[in-house]
Amino acid sequence: MPGDEHKSLSHVEIKNQDRGEVQAVVATLGVVDSDQDVILPGAFTEGEPVVVSAYGHQSWSGALPVGAGEIHTRGDEAIFTGRFFLDTTAGKDTFAVVKALGAAQAWSFGFDVVDEQHGEHSGQRVRFLKRLRTYEVSPVLRGAGVGVRTLAVKAAEDPVEAVVREFARFVEIGLAQDLARELAEIKHRVELADQRDRDRRDLLDIRNHLHRRN
Repeated sequence: MPGDEHKSLSHVEIKNQDRGEVQAVVATLGVVDSDQDVILPGAFTEGEPVVVSAYGHQSWSGALPVGAGEIHTRGDEAIFTGRFFLDTTAGKDTFAVVKALGAAQAWSFGFDVVDEQHGEHSGQRVRFLKRLRTYEVSPVLRGAGVGVRTLAVKAAEDPVEAVVREFARFVEIGLAQDLARELAEIKHRVELADQRDRDRRDLLDIRNHLHRRN
């Protein structure tokens, strides 16, 4: 059966809640995890499409997926980037749980092993996972991966909040422009006053000079 194996993720961190998107490290490559597996570089297919399964991999039992995305490799990390289906009840509820649990939320991904090799790593007997076929990621109750975490969760922005934010931005711009005009006017008035003072001083010098000649 496809997806017979699951690999767990943990150490959730929520950074942003502006859009309905999620980004998470699903695996650290080249290290021994709690299953005594070492996922090697190249094990994941770059850009492989996956779904976000219902909580606890329940989509394998018939529950509808709650999101979708892709897996990419950056350095020694495999990163899932996708979004929750916020227009569905299950997607919205799961997203709310992920946000509420924060760092306590763990994740897992389901896969089949395409190519493997047994050997030793750092003095331990391990299974080297050389090639995987990944089907889904899922929030779970317990994770056991190494260095895995949610990088960002972004909630859909309320349209009213967006309008208010834009209005505030324009108001701020307008106030800044008004302030700039007022400062320019003050500077102009000060320059005029300085010029009048210089003119008075020049006139006084001329009168004094004429007075001395007389």
